[in-house]
Amino acid sequence: MAWETALLRKTRHGGYKNCLDLIDAYADFAPWWERALLAFYAGVGPPLARCFGSKTKDLWRHADEVVGDLLAVSGMSPHQVAESLRKYVRLKRGENHSLPFETARESIYDQPFYPLVTHFTLAFQPSAVARLRFVRRIVESIASSHAAVADLGCGSGAMLCEVLRVQPGWTGYGLDISEAAINYARRLAAHKDVAARVRFQTGCLLNLPFASNSLDVVIASEVVEHLPNPERVFAELSRVLAPGGLLLVTVPVESHTPAHMHALNSAEDLCALLERAGLAVSSIKTKWHVSYGDDRKHVFAVAEANREVEFRAQAPVYSLSVPHINSAASSGIVSS
Repeated sequence: MAWETALLRKTRHGGYKNCLDLIDAYADFAPWWERALLAFYAGVGPPLARCFGSKTKDLWRHADEVVGDLLAVSGMSPHQVAESLRKYVRLKRGENHSLPFETARESIYDQPFYPLVTHFTLAFQPSAVARLRFVRRIVESIASSHAAVADLGCGSGAMLCEVLRVQPGWTGYGLDISEAAINYARRLAAHKDVAARVRFQTGCLLNLPFASNSLDVVIASEVVEHLPNPERVFAELSRVLAPGGLLLVTVPVESHTPAHMHALNSAEDLCALLERAGLAVSSIKTKWHVSYGDDRKHVFAVAEANREVEFRAQAPVYSLSVPHINSAASSGIVSS
C-alpha cells in the first residue's frame, strides 16, 4: 500500500474505498512529486475548502460515486484504470502546442483512455466538478417536465446521465466524435438506469445531425475549443435550438492543452461568438480553478435562442413550452 493511501485510510476519508483504491493504484505509475501533490491536495485541500464554505464530505462522496461508476462501466481494475489515465497524462505533457484536429482525433479521441479521462475529471478536477454543478443547477431550475436535451461533445456521457436523473421526464441525446466515448456512454446510461430515455451517436458539432429548432436545452461543455471553426459551431448550436431554448456553454480561457485548437482570452470573446450566432447571453461568469493539470480559468454562460424565456423573481425558472418527445423518429429531432 502506498504511504499516502495508508495515511488517508486513517483519516475521515478512509471510508471512500473507490477513491482510495484508485489513488493506491495510481501510486504505482506516478512519480514521487505527483504523489506528494496528490497527498497534499487530498489532505490539506478539504480543510481549506471548509474555510471557504465547501462541504468536503459531499465532495468526497461525489468523487467516490464517480470512481465507482467508472470502475463498474469500464470493467477494469483500479490498476488498469490508473494505467490508462497515465497514458493521457504522458501525451499531454509531451506536447507543448496544439495538435492538428485529425492528429488529436487519432491520438486522443479514438483511444480507449479518452472516455475514462472525461469521466474521471468529474471526480477530482475542480473545474469539471464546477461544470457539472453549473449544468445541474440550471437544469433543476427549468419548470418543464418534458423537454429534449442534447449534450454535444458528451465524452463519457456522465453529465447527460446526471441531467436525466435530475429531470426524469426528459429525453436526452448525446453526441461525440469518439466512438470509444459513445460506446462507453451507452454502458454508463444502462448502469445509471436512464438508457430508455437517451440516444448516443457519433458526430461532429460542425455539422449537427439534428433538425432545426428541435432541442430545448443544449449543453456544449469544454468542446468548442477542440474544433477548428468556433463561428460555425455556434451557428450550428443556434440552428438546432428551439424557440425559447437554452444553450449552456463552458470554455477554458487562455488554455494551451494539446487537444485545444484555439483559446479564448476572455468572457467577452465568448459573448461575441454567441451574439454573432444570434443568441442572447442571459448570464456569464468567469471562475478561477487551482489544481494540478487543470486550466486555471473557465467561463460559464447561459444563452437564449430568443427572449421568450420567463424568469421568476427570487427563484429563477426557465419556462419551456415544448411537447414531450417520445423518440427521435417520431419527433423529427434527428434529421435524415
